[in-house]
Amino acid sequence: MRGRKMLVVLLLLLFTGFPLIGCRAQQVQTYQQTPQSREVRTVASNILAQFEQELTNLVEAVSPSVVTVFATQETVGVDIPFFPFQIPHQERRSLGSGVIVDYKKGKLYILTNSHVVQNSKFIKVRFDRQTEKRARLVGADPKTDVAVIEVDDKDIPNPASRIARLGDSDKLKVGQLVIAIGNPYGLERTVTTGVISALKRAIGITQYESFIQTDAAINPGNSGGPLVNIRGEVIGINTAILAEGQGLGFAIPINLAKWVADQLIEKGRVVRGWLGVVIQDITPDMVENIGVKDGILIAQVMPGSPADRGGLKVGDAVVEVDGKKVEDVREFQFKIMKTEPGKELNLKVVRDGREVSLKIRVGEMPEERQVGEMEQTQTDIGLVLRELTSEEEKRLGVKGVLVVRVSPGSLAMQSGIQPGDIILRVGNKNTTTVKEVQEAIEALRSLGRNNALLLIRRRGNNLFLSLRLR
Repeated sequence: MRGRKMLVVLLLLLFTGFPLIGCRAQQVQTYQQTPQSREVRTVASNILAQFEQELTNLVEAVSPSVVTVFATQETVGVDIPFFPFQIPHQERRSLGSGVIVDYKKGKLYILTNSHVVQNSKFIKVRFDRQTEKRARLVGADPKTDVAVIEVDDKDIPNPASRIARLGDSDKLKVGQLVIAIGNPYGLERTVTTGVISALKRAIGITQYESFIQTDAAINPGNSGGPLVNIRGEVIGINTAILAEGQGLGFAIPINLAKWVADQLIEKGRVVRGWLGVVIQDITPDMVENIGVKDGILIAQVMPGSPADRGGLKVGDAVVEVDGKKVEDVREFQFKIMKTEPGKELNLKVVRDGREVSLKIRVGEMPEERQVGEMEQTQTDIGLVLRELTSEEEKRLGVKGVLVVRVSPGSLAMQSGIQPGDIILRVGNKNTTTVKEVQEAIEALRSLGRNNALLLIRRRGNNLFLSLRLR
């Protein structure tokens, strides 16, 4: 037991960056004079040496599965108001990481982030200094920020040995030691260590979020690389950091990433279960009126949707699904998403203080999203945008682009943009589509501008804001 406690203390000291021996010189001298202190130091040294060897073995085993991903996107030419010229088509290059998760029929399948490779006209993968290959995008899923690319195995040494071992992210616990491997700023196969700081985090950058939070150093270029446990198993895909934060990295749980990747490989797209509802958590101040404190609240039911056909109503509190209690919105959302379309679910809801049992057959989430679930686009400045529907344009009396979410710490948040704002104009260009917003921003960047003047509609009033671009 004494040795086990010593090991725990030594590992904590090692991973938190504190010096192993932090005592005063006089104290060290005192310890050196006793047989007990010499024994402790010998045991500690042996434990650290053993741990160091295990760590280097782990990194050597995992590293062959980690690759560098280079992607090239092409921006569209833009007319500049009041200037007699057009900004030509330009190329943008992104750098990220990836991890090899499968090998079959002469193809290596690499898991990475959607934001690294989506809409790319050219993708290249570097396996080592001597081996680079062109890759093909198998599929990308912006709703989870997961993508899969494939590379043929020609001229790749020992391709079968490069497949990473995957862990079970459902069994993770806060405090577990983790290792991040990736290519920050192009520094290939950089290794950083830390712990799992929190689980099931939502930070507002994708539609489906249940991030692993870690203090292992993650930087631009780490995106798509693996987060590994001390058994050498990939338990997450490094995805995001909070701007201007320290020790705040976020990774997609590997179980979610693998679920998405398997569908992209098999079908080329992700098939999700769908009810057609807008939901929200039950807050403490709602409990008195609703009569329950656990579960989720139905805020909207789309006409003709599976929820509508199954009898769900606005104001229902869903407390159980197939006999299991519903804890929060995220849990319910993932449950429905992973349910195979056509399967029937048993829901228990509280309606007007009474329990009601419903049977609802889950549908398939439409490719073209319905009102309230329009297609959303994530930008590199921290905005998630979608276009207004014709009904919303009539009701609001404007044409513009809706801000759905703003990422914490992003350039957009620092500029004062809020969810619910409607972008009417960027610079001198009126914007009614997401593409127009992005093109106008790219045009200003190409001119060397650091800020863009936005005209927005907020709570019925127009307002100018200066949006930081860099």
